[in-house]
Amino acid sequence: MLSMVSVQFLLSQTMHFSEEKYYDALEMSFYKKGEITFSKDIIKIIYENDHTILTYDRQFLVTQKGSKQKKVDILKHPEIKIFFLIFESIYLGKDKILQAYFTPIIKNGMTILSPHKNISKVIRNVQYKKTGKQLDFLKINLSNKDRIVIEEIH
Repeated sequence: MLSMVSVQFLLSQTMHFSEEKYYDALEMSFYKKGEITFSKDIIKIIYENDHTILTYDRQFLVTQKGSKQKKVDILKHPEIKIFFLIFESIYLGKDKILQAYFTPIIKNGMTILSPHKNISKVIRNVQYKKTGKQLDFLKINLSNKDRIVIEEIH
């Protein structure tokens, strides 16, 4: 059992990031910093300041803050699945997965992803830039005019 945990840990990748979430309805941005770990079947986000932990396992998103826990069924919230799919695919270089949902255009070293019809109700477009394996930025523009901007911190 210990060796399986060790192998999974070795195969995981961790990124420190800053995040801006802009809510159009409030005309406000909210900022957080944290760490995201991609392992084989789980994506875990730990936010620094409020000690919130998000765990995504492709079926559920579990949010834990202190002793409070909330479990969301991804089948009922496909926008959550899309967010994690975008983030994981871009960070880990899974271009074929991205092409199943988006048409990529590269301009001035930045990639712009236009969503296929099946997800265009949720995503207006995605923009990102990577330098080698480093994610310079990822900007997800939602159809409701909200946006999420993530930058890798080193």
